[in-house]
Amino acid sequence: MKMKIACVIHSLDGGGAERVMAGLASRLADREHSVTLITLDDGKHDRHEVDRRVSRHSINVLSTPGNSVSLWSRTLRLRSTIASGNFDVVLSFCDATNWLTLLATRGLGVPVVVSERSDPKHQSLGRAREFFRRQLYPKAYRVVCLSDDVAATLQSQTRCNTLVIPSAIEVPKEFHSTVEQRTERDADTGEETCRLVAVGRLEHEKGFDRLIRCLSELPNDAPNWELTIYGEGSQRGDLESLARKLNLAPRVKLPGWTRPIWPVYRSADWFVLPSRYEGFPSALLEAMACSTAVLTVDAGGAVRQIIDHGRNGWLVTNDETALRDGLLHCLTSTELRERLAAQAGEVTDRYGWPAMVNAYEACLQDACKQQRRV
Repeated sequence: MKMKIACVIHSLDGGGAERVMAGLASRLADREHSVTLITLDDGKHDRHEVDRRVSRHSINVLSTPGNSVSLWSRTLRLRSTIASGNFDVVLSFCDATNWLTLLATRGLGVPVVVSERSDPKHQSLGRAREFFRRQLYPKAYRVVCLSDDVAATLQSQTRCNTLVIPSAIEVPKEFHSTVEQRTERDADTGEETCRLVAVGRLEHEKGFDRLIRCLSELPNDAPNWELTIYGEGSQRGDLESLARKLNLAPRVKLPGWTRPIWPVYRSADWFVLPSRYEGFPSALLEAMACSTAVLTVDAGGAVRQIIDHGRNGWLVTNDETALRDGLLHCLTSTELRERLAAQAGEVTDRYGWPAMVNAYEACLQDACKQQRRV
């Protein structure tokens, strides 16, 4: 059954959720569905491309510190955009956009599927927005969650109808790397500095501040290292100041968003995930798909589903002491790095795009069928 689908998200300006939405919308269009991608921003800062068959609408109602847009204005503009499209079903991504979409579509007679991309147990929307989420999530046909943990939290908080669909990863074949290639590269260059990479929005929840602090606490005889954090966000200045304060500025680099990101993973010795909490860590999957050894804290969400400790990644408890000790252990063991890297690429078998698109397509089609029976 071919569908006319409206996909709604705040923007395509970086981030794992934005990457997945762009990829999902494109692949649904490739399956001959009529897909319209609606973003709340002005569309001028896209970092992710969509297939040319996807119709793109930027409605410019994203409320920012420098441009406050009332809830009433956002709701009416989104409602009119969806109403005029005569869609069979609506798919929304990300918490605040989800309840806004559910509010905007009340009474339109179009089923809505929303996808929660974080863990609400750790990420509060504030009293007013949490009220909207509790009231509106049960109105969705399904609330898609990235892990069983998130589904359990939302069922408890909102009594909504959940469905677990893990995210997807697909690395271009030319960027797949092997342990043998890394060993040959290191032998050729004679490099002894361990290259650490972290990727994500420069925000408090991503924990880059504690990664920098933990590196500063390594003993003087620890192997030489350099850290590059790829991403952008409100904490850039704080992170740069922290690195200077700890005399690490020459060894900590923040180059901003980088695309394509695959060469970054392939050239790294270790990918580090220091997040205080996660829903579904796309960057972790991307690094593993490039056969990069990974060190991650147990940040909740899907982390424990992805990592088999000691086999395809190194998992430590979610505190700075464990992260510091984990860093020292990983930096001092070439054998561990090579062993973990050799198994990391298996994630592409478990978290491929076809399975994820199949699951979303089936969910959206079921929503359409139920609506027609009403």
